[in-house]
Amino acid sequence: MPGPLPAENKRRRNAPTIPTTKLPVGGRTAPTPRPPTWARLGKVGRAWWKWAWSTPQACAWAPGHEVMIARRASLEDDLAAIGTVHSLDALDIIDAQAAGAADLKALFQRLASLASGRLAVCREMRELDDRLGLTPKGMAALRWTVVEDPAEQGNLDGTPPEGVTDMTAARRRRMTDAS
Repeated sequence: MPGPLPAENKRRRNAPTIPTTKLPVGGRTAPTPRPPTWARLGKVGRAWWKWAWSTPQACAWAPGHEVMIARRASLEDDLAAIGTVHSLDALDIIDAQAAGAADLKALFQRLASLASGRLAVCREMRELDDRLGLTPKGMAALRWTVVEDPAEQGNLDGTPPEGVTDMTAARRRRMTDAS
């Protein structure tokens, strides 16, 4: 049987070469950016977009992540469209034509592009979630951890508490310019 767990703050001799980024538990507080102009997000996609930008992981996303996040939000719309088809019947289609064919046409166009099915959409969603750090596996791969908010720890001036990575715009710019 193994011994006790090591102390969490004890310095390791074989420390990881890549430092862990600590993200605030309260998530990103800046205004939600607009989706790219090419991304035509529906109601479900826009709701997911807004939620994603409020997560702790959004604090570490660089400006180039908007494209990947928009793709993921679009997949939410695709999944909703697939679910809508299962609940449609002939009377719904007739009612939709009477009310206006714009919504029905958009739904069928989206479904035509999703002929491969629900499983492929879910697979792509899972892959993007990992890359964006929205799953435990993705968080571990990116070496991200979530910590208490600076305001909750007494730093009302907005400076991160000791041990929390400062992800200011200047630092993000340096990180993206280095690659």
